Amino acid sequence: MTWVKAKHQIAFGGEWVQNQLSIGNVYEGHGIFTFNGEYSGSGPKGGSTIGDQNLDFLMGTLGSSTPFQQSKKQQNALRGPLPSLYIQDTYHATPRFTLVGGLRWGPWIAPVDYFNRGVVFNMADFLSSTVSTIYPNAPAGALYYGDKGVSRGFTNNRLWQFSPNVGLTFDPFGNGKTVVRAGGALMFDNPNFFTSQRNQQNPPFATAVTNVQTSSSAPVPFAAPWSVGAFTTNPFPQPAVPTPSQALFFAQSQFIGTVPNFRPAYTIQWTASIQREFGLGWQVQVDYIGNATRHDPMGLTFDPAVFIPGVWGAGGTGCAGIVTTGPAAVKAGAAGTNCSTTGNQSSRFLLTIDNPTQGNQYEGSGGGSVLVGDAASANYNALITSINHRLSGNFSVFANWTWAHCLNIYDAQGDYAGTGPENPYNPRLDYGPCGSDYRHVENISLVAKSNFSNHLNRAEKWLVNGWELAPLIHIQTGAPFNVTSGQDNSLTDVGNDRPNLVAGVSPYAEVTLRNASGESNREYLNPNAFQQVWQTAGCALVTTPGCPALGTYGNVSRNEFYGPKSLQFDSQISRIFPIHESWTTTFRLEAYNVLNHPDFSNPTASLTSSTFGQISSTTNAARVFQGAVKINF
Repeated sequence: MTWVKAKHQIAFGGEWVQNQLSIGNVYEGHGIFTFNGEYSGSGPKGGSTIGDQNLDFLMGTLGSSTPFQQSKKQQNALRGPLPSLYIQDTYHATPRFTLVGGLRWGPWIAPVDYFNRGVVFNMADFLSSTVSTIYPNAPAGALYYGDKGVSRGFTNNRLWQFSPNVGLTFDPFGNGKTVVRAGGALMFDNPNFFTSQRNQQNPPFATAVTNVQTSSSAPVPFAAPWSVGAFTTNPFPQPAVPTPSQALFFAQSQFIGTVPNFRPAYTIQWTASIQREFGLGWQVQVDYIGNATRHDPMGLTFDPAVFIPGVWGAGGTGCAGIVTTGPAAVKAGAAGTNCSTTGNQSSRFLLTIDNPTQGNQYEGSGGGSVLVGDAASANYNALITSINHRLSGNFSVFANWTWAHCLNIYDAQGDYAGTGPENPYNPRLDYGPCGSDYRHVENISLVAKSNFSNHLNRAEKWLVNGWELAPLIHIQTGAPFNVTSGQDNSLTDVGNDRPNLVAGVSPYAEVTLRNASGESNREYLNPNAFQQVWQTAGCALVTTPGCPALGTYGNVSRNEFYGPKSLQFDSQISRIFPIHESWTTTFRLEAYNVLNHPDFSNPTASLTSSTFGQISSTTNAARVFQGAVKINF
């Protein structure tokens, strides 16, 4: 509704949106069959000798190290409202000055699953080995709707979210040719329902069951994978919402939940601009745009491997913390060997250390059990300059240049099923350029028509008039990319470690890129400028006993390096021929990537890769021509 009173124009209203997200994903419902050559290479019991995968397939035998796995469907039936109310006043103080202010109320009400599927992880219950009253066979700490304190949304609602905004426009000279604008706003986001959709797929609602060959059984057969092995009866089909007696829970199951007090992101945005109109259809505009976002969603593992420093002593002494009892227990290492290795991560997972009998029920590592939280942040600042000549006469021009810088901790993800930051205990170490941090962007668009009449005879007019040329040019600096170690130097099993940058060595290689293989033709980064943290510490190997660099992170920042710049030049040329009165024919030729210029992709960024630092592909296609003929009447 709008109400006009004197110099005020007041608008107020609201809306109610009823939203839903329904997903039915087969996932591994048809089973995952893997033939890796173990049977033909090592015999019926399997082993490390790998033979021919095709022979294993013909024999119908699945490898012992690559078990058969099948799952229920991944299903969601999320429902939730999106209410809002707003009021805004546009105050025309003078003919040259206008002020706008408003306020919007937009609560966030956590969506609920129609079947009440979902889980909450409670650390206190986990430590005390307290189990759910709904599913008593679930791991300790996993609580379900119906348990004390668990709501249908599995996190708290945020009802008191108010988004104010203010803006102004000012004509400093009163002639309508110059306008100054400024404004600011605080805006709350409505999290997408997909943000928390993984919660409805936790055990026992989308359980994946693995059947493996046992020491006393034959290989799992392709024809009947549930007839031999750890399972000899088929556990499927299972109901969408199992009863406690039907629910299945297995060791190292992935749980993905939402923090109990999830806060939707909000953005504070500010902007200022000046626009000036000149004669002959020219216009120039300069804009500044800035914003800062808080409480961006981010996935963080709540069960990383804990680095335990030092080496084993004689008789299995030392290395306090490594679990030597319970389902994930490991034997003590040989005297003088490192306490923490990639081979004993399951005994060092945080939950396993805290509760050895229950911790192994949760899948550890960066790709394992995850809590979707709101600890990320971001900011963006940009200066945009544009010049415009509207199509009056024979040509139009639009050109702009953007200088921008975007910084964040974590790029937005559609599916928060993994861990983004390098160090789950200190996500701010990943504060750096956004994945879309293009520092400079230029665009030029031109449309030129030939329409000459003076001092030309009829034949000359026919030759030079009726042409149209329209080039489009886009230039931008390279995209940032993240250089990673390619190995778990921190021994946390997160998998996002970064290396060290060698002081005094340029990280960029001075190599001309050519259509050939090898470093001399494709190298973009200089491999000599990077080292694993253990190399910088002077250790011979990552397994060197007592290496002081193990359990640490490199000094390379996230997205610290930028790829090659890109240039895209497209164009079209047309010729319009008059036929009769209002009838014309247009012949049009278009070209994409006119210069046939390659825009190179970012290089391989894993330090352990044999092609580290090399560029192996392009982001654009080769030159393409297309033509058309059109008759207008």
